[in-house]
Amino acid sequence: MLAEVSTCYYNTVAQNLLSWGTEVRETIVLGFPCPTFAQRPLRLSELLDASERFSDREYLVQGSHRTTFLEFRLAVSNLTTFLRRCGVRRSDRVLIFAANSIEWVVAFWSVTQIGGIVVLGNAWWSQSEVQHAIDTVNPKLVLTDHKRRELLPISQPRVLLTALQSNPESVVGDSAISILDSEASEDDPALILFTSGTTGMAKGAVLTHRGLIATLQSLLIRTKRLPEIGMQPPAPSKGLLSLPLFHIGGLQQIITPLVTGGTVVFSDGRFEPEAIIDLIEAEKVSVWSAVPTMVSRVVDYLEASNHRPVESIKTVGMGGSPVLQQLRDRVLKTFPNAGRGVAVTYGLSEACGVVATGAGAEVRERPGTVGRPIPTATIRISDPDENGIGEILVRSPSVMRGYWSDDPANAADHTDPGPVTTDRWLRTGDVGRLDEDGYLYVTDRSKDIVIRGGENVATPNVENRLLEHSAVVEAAVVGLPHPSLGEELGAIVVVQEGVQISERELTEFVADGLAYFEVPTRWQIRVNPLPQNTTGKVLKRVLRQEWIEQLCAVGERA
Repeated sequence: MLAEVSTCYYNTVAQNLLSWGTEVRETIVLGFPCPTFAQRPLRLSELLDASERFSDREYLVQGSHRTTFLEFRLAVSNLTTFLRRCGVRRSDRVLIFAANSIEWVVAFWSVTQIGGIVVLGNAWWSQSEVQHAIDTVNPKLVLTDHKRRELLPISQPRVLLTALQSNPESVVGDSAISILDSEASEDDPALILFTSGTTGMAKGAVLTHRGLIATLQSLLIRTKRLPEIGMQPPAPSKGLLSLPLFHIGGLQQIITPLVTGGTVVFSDGRFEPEAIIDLIEAEKVSVWSAVPTMVSRVVDYLEASNHRPVESIKTVGMGGSPVLQQLRDRVLKTFPNAGRGVAVTYGLSEACGVVATGAGAEVRERPGTVGRPIPTATIRISDPDENGIGEILVRSPSVMRGYWSDDPANAADHTDPGPVTTDRWLRTGDVGRLDEDGYLYVTDRSKDIVIRGGENVATPNVENRLLEHSAVVEAAVVGLPHPSLGEELGAIVVVQEGVQISERELTEFVADGLAYFEVPTRWQIRVNPLPQNTTGKVLKRVLRQEWIEQLCAVGERA
């Protein structure tokens, strides 16, 4: 019996190793040619199988709770059985609406095992934003925690992740076990990730198995961690998870270790630089990927406290918003062993997170670059000016199918193409250029998005909320430079003549309907109309520039 088990284990591991390769071929994806790996896993569920060779290693660490890969797979198996008894089937949407936790990760992989579609719920949503997401995707089930269950509509079926951990049978009752088809195809939806569009409420980007795996495989090649037959498993490493799991950057950090055998260490509670450093040193964390705001705050703390250099960190990855050269230089001083591993990325949720990346000398020698396109991404600049600058377009198997929609016009596949052109180029809304060596530089954004501490905020959504106030006639929301957040929200509000309204009242009104990071922190309240162009569009860039000049004139760091 032992010999049979060993043979089965060997065959499974060998098959997983054969699934990976570096050769890129042009393949038709959703009707159009894309660079695609010739050898690749076909669905996310295969990645969980790949973790068998790391069974005794720790996968997840959260406080005193430590889980090996073997223990994790058993937990996923139990929850998968539970979800089946709840009637979850292939292509059903399951919303995970909870804070980061080991149970969150178990829930994610359990849904993928069934072939369901994971819907990532932003744990900071307001009640109206939760309702919008539920109305959009109509989830079969919501997996949530105590803090967020009260935000769900009464009629929505939900299960507490903590209740499942203690006694899943008490939740499910006597439901019959369904026989499910979990063999999703690689172009089937695997994930719906809500992202701030340029108008209205957040939209659900539909990402496929093929797309998520293509991005993972590209990054494994760039970091020289792609599995190969005959190659020893990578040495154990520890990565710090300080990003929320409902972000694509956070999600990538729990997917990669299934292939590399690394450990994910959760940071708990509010982001506090001192606690982050204590955790890094206690756990000997070697890899940290975060938004620049987080890295900047930690570097500030290390410098202000004269803390000794943090030597365990070998790689610091930054993405989600622009990375200043000054911050890159400061990172090298406070994390001296990360000299070859300071990495930057450029990407967006609609393309599975990463489109271009660079690290080490290639970044230091090209100030301002975000690296080169990953192997499965083609980047072109649309309508470049005399300096080669124009809108950044991307074609890749990782480009989303579109935004989830139940509109009858999209009944065939539930997707509205949004910014994806008819020939499958993604219009990013970002402006940039490519140099002669293929390195990408992002110079501006053409869409109405402010990136506050790594969170994308659609300014029209905030403006629409302000216009719901009876005293507000016009509203314009812009991004103002901020030393630690990157950008903060500033609102210019035109109120009815003769009406008195305070910044505090407007702040409370916005906070009642939107997430905390969408609430403006600077205000201008006026009675004069906002400036417009000849077509009636508010000149937000003019307003922003005037505001920045005012702040500089009074000596503020804006």
